[in-house]
Amino acid sequence: MIQISDLVKQYPQTSTPIIDKLYLEVADGTSVSIRGASGCGKSTLLSLMAGFEPADAGQIQIGTATLPFTSDKQGDAFRRNELGVIFQSYNLLDCLNVWDNIAFTARLKGVTDKAYLRRLMAMLDITQLQDKPADALSGGEQQRVAIARALAHRPAVVLADEPTGNLDEATSERVTQALYTVCAELHTTLVVVTHSNEVAEQASQPLWLRHGVLHPQP
Repeated sequence: MIQISDLVKQYPQTSTPIIDKLYLEVADGTSVSIRGASGCGKSTLLSLMAGFEPADAGQIQIGTATLPFTSDKQGDAFRRNELGVIFQSYNLLDCLNVWDNIAFTARLKGVTDKAYLRRLMAMLDITQLQDKPADALSGGEQQRVAIARALAHRPAVVLADEPTGNLDEATSERVTQALYTVCAELHTTLVVVTHSNEVAEQASQPLWLRHGVLHPQP
């Protein structure tokens, strides 16, 4: 369960909060998509939910964790054990090959399941890349590896920031299907920020972020 109430985030250079008394409730194992204009705060909201930066007010409850955390160690443990994050910038480790990048978070958690990881790679059509260095991948290949890595440790919640933003239409459709399918099978809660109507409409709860607040689909 994700419960967010009265969440506020304002940056010094802005006259109004980018997140303004925002409320969100997401049931376990369901999916939420968030659309909105560029710069409206979608990525900021995901960053707050991941505990990468603190809110100015309000509360975020994800499972048994309450944010903001009291220490970096607490935040690291939460992300290692409960959270999968798909970044716009991929954040792969260039010194590792594809397999080791995908297995990285699972190894940290101590739950490396090779058969499951191979299935993830097959669903995302990256099996043939497993020995390739991360810095030799195309942007679309890096995106698919980043998605597999976020799911590798079977997290309770996945936060996805434009997971198909650098993919062609055919690959985007396949990756979207894989993301929603795996999350549903694992009963993983999915929150996805996207500009794509096709990605957004597959969520059980499509929302729009406007003026710092989430609204139902218009």
